[in-house]
Amino acid sequence: MLSLFKRLAEGFPDRQAPARGSMFAEPRGLQDWVNALPLANGLAAARSLLQTLREMNATKFDGLQRLAGLELLRLAISQMVAQADRQVVGSSFPLPQSKQQLGIQSRDFHEAMALGYRMAAFDICLPEGKIPFLKGKQVTTALQRAVSHHNEQLLRGYLLYAAPQAGVWQHLHDLYRFAESLAVHEKSIDEPLLGKLSFSLKESYGHVVLFALSNPYRLSQKEMLDGFELTRIWAALFRMGNESGAADIGLSMEKDFGPGYVPEERDTGTPPTMRFDTNDITRSIARDLVLAGPSQATISFRMKGGNAVTVSPDFVERLSSSWRPAPDRYHARLSAGHYLDTLIGLHGIHYHLAGGTDFEKFVREIRGPGISLTERDKSASWISALGDSAKPTALRSKVLDQGLGGYRLEWGLESGAKARIGELVGLAAVGDDQDDEREWMIGVIRWLRFTADGRVQAGVELLAREAYAAAVRAADTGGHFRAPVRAIELQPMRNGSLSQLSILTPSVVDRGMSQIEVSRGPDRWSDSRDTSIRVLSDVDVIENTGAYIRLVPKSSYSEDASAEAA
Repeated sequence: MLSLFKRLAEGFPDRQAPARGSMFAEPRGLQDWVNALPLANGLAAARSLLQTLREMNATKFDGLQRLAGLELLRLAISQMVAQADRQVVGSSFPLPQSKQQLGIQSRDFHEAMALGYRMAAFDICLPEGKIPFLKGKQVTTALQRAVSHHNEQLLRGYLLYAAPQAGVWQHLHDLYRFAESLAVHEKSIDEPLLGKLSFSLKESYGHVVLFALSNPYRLSQKEMLDGFELTRIWAALFRMGNESGAADIGLSMEKDFGPGYVPEERDTGTPPTMRFDTNDITRSIARDLVLAGPSQATISFRMKGGNAVTVSPDFVERLSSSWRPAPDRYHARLSAGHYLDTLIGLHGIHYHLAGGTDFEKFVREIRGPGISLTERDKSASWISALGDSAKPTALRSKVLDQGLGGYRLEWGLESGAKARIGELVGLAAVGDDQDDEREWMIGVIRWLRFTADGRVQAGVELLAREAYAAAVRAADTGGHFRAPVRAIELQPMRNGSLSQLSILTPSVVDRGMSQIEVSRGPDRWSDSRDTSIRVLSDVDVIENTGAYIRLVPKSSYSEDASAEAA
């Protein structure tokens, strides 16, 4: 127990006695300071709060006094973090610098609060790591609050798609093991910030692990917040212990790592200190989905005394889909280490699939001068930003591992890669940007993570190994065709989930669409140089990521005359 206790002190700052006349030297000094905070000026109040919290962590206090001071600051800090969340959540990536700093500040708040509560628990239990007489509730509160704030610290990092900070997972493991050694890990502590709810440290720690297993890096920011609340509700059913089972996910608590955000990151080579089983949760979810019925568009979950969390059944299934142990995969994964050239975004991919031809010239070549384009579609965003002579260039990426279903990629800081979840990615063997004959595979980013040193990691699902540049004109309800937009025609993969041809277009095509016209140049390896022009009257939108939509025909393509379509 003593060694577990000493581990709590790792990372503590040097602490000095409070200076004479400071707020920490007076009995009501901190309370008076909080009452005088300029809460109407959120930015000023947040900076002042964070500075005071850091000064407090660098000041010597009695453990009980520190705990009381932290409890006093919690409400004001939660208000500052909530204000920042409203500005950060829902923003497009990459974030503007001002919003990025707000997100980092929120993460720093929770990191400092977790440190403070860890110091309070340590100081109360001095010198031998035992609970003093009648101080069990205070120690349990400090330990549980530390875990809770580390959980919130991780969440604020997820909202920035940032990798976990060094040490956070090790602190979580050490807090749990010390609480377990004191036999207080299952005692519930009230959480006034969440109304009438209460949680044990075991439930809070389980919540951290369960949400990590759900891989928040593949979710939108709004979905992260919903997923965070759902996994908090389900954490009470999350089984933890040392006994093994068929559905177990193992975790070594001697390392500064979580359970692995994707199955490939899960440690199967080290004997686990702790095992987790989600079977009870999945059975409960399945029962709730059956009771809700297949026709329901939404389903709600709640804790007793808590607010309901309402989401779609599809989101619940997506959230729980990554809880499988590492070997349980649809496709086997192979370690890699080689490099691929990548293109990010539909515009850049279309340019290279079209043989290095801009869209205006591409349309003129396959349809003649009679088809007009909008100004927006004449020039891609990368041309508008960089000048008429600019063109999209491939970014070099490292393949961390791969399978039939896709790749796990990493772009270095020097690449300048900017990506978002749901964005299209072209992939090809390493080559020269002047090589217009390269074969480009098409994938989509399903999860994303930024490391502290600027690297970008992404999980890319493979959509097609063969694709062609195309142009699509959507017809409105009156049958009038609009200006053409870039499109990519995907050839079906034999082992893919979709066994028929599909088309990728910008999401604007979905607005009021009655039918579409697809124009494509001749096949790359065909002797014929004829252009293909087809009208599709009945299509399904099978995916809309916001960056693109994916269309499939309900029936076969029908050949139509280009004059009729025009």
